[in-house]
Amino acid sequence: MGALKRLTKQAWFHRLMCGLIAGYIRFVRYTSRWDVTGTEDRDRLMAEGQPYIIALWHNRIGMMPYAYAEKSHQLCVVASGHRDGRIVIDAMGRFGFEGIPVDSKDGAKATRAIVKRLKAGGHVGFTPDGPRGPRLVVKEGMIVIASLAKVPIIPVSYAMKRRKVLGTWDRFQLPLPFNRGICRWGAAIELPPRADEATREEYRRRIEGILNDMTDACDREMGHDPVPRAGSDGGVGA
Repeated sequence: MGALKRLTKQAWFHRLMCGLIAGYIRFVRYTSRWDVTGTEDRDRLMAEGQPYIIALWHNRIGMMPYAYAEKSHQLCVVASGHRDGRIVIDAMGRFGFEGIPVDSKDGAKATRAIVKRLKAGGHVGFTPDGPRGPRLVVKEGMIVIASLAKVPIIPVSYAMKRRKVLGTWDRFQLPLPFNRGICRWGAAIELPPRADEATREEYRRRIEGILNDMTDACDREMGHDPVPRAGSDGGVGA
């Protein structure tokens, strides 16, 4: 185990892992059929040059590069600054996306960096239940940032007919190649600027409900049971 841990810290191993992840995502994408709907607000804001936040659950980041827009390189991905988060950021970098590593011990610094990026015109991708849960629960940080930066939040989710559900905290959805998938975008949600605590909680619950409803609908359309919420009973499934 110690030798494996040392191996994962090697720069060449890190590059290899990122390359394999990016290659697998491309392979799944181009051997699968996709149905994408609900992009009207996303496309309008993009055409207007308006920044926004994309919100999707942590267990759906597998196809994140294509849940966004294939030919755009303006998206910044927010992820943990630790080893696993760096792999996500660097793998997404293979698709032209930038990364914003965040340190959970310095939330104020991370918030300033993300708000600055949004105010400069960039789009930011959030997994509001990451990096460690609770699963399918929106944390307040994304809401605070959207209010401070005065940008809308656009929820998005997807599901694939054939997938492997891993036994991780988030029930990660590993998409399989030669597949069929659906991707559903929601309407842009505008938050009041400098929203007070009660208003932030109202929007947090609203966005959490929308994301869960979208994700459950995607799963059902692909013939799967919805992923159980954090703390609820239910097996991992496949």
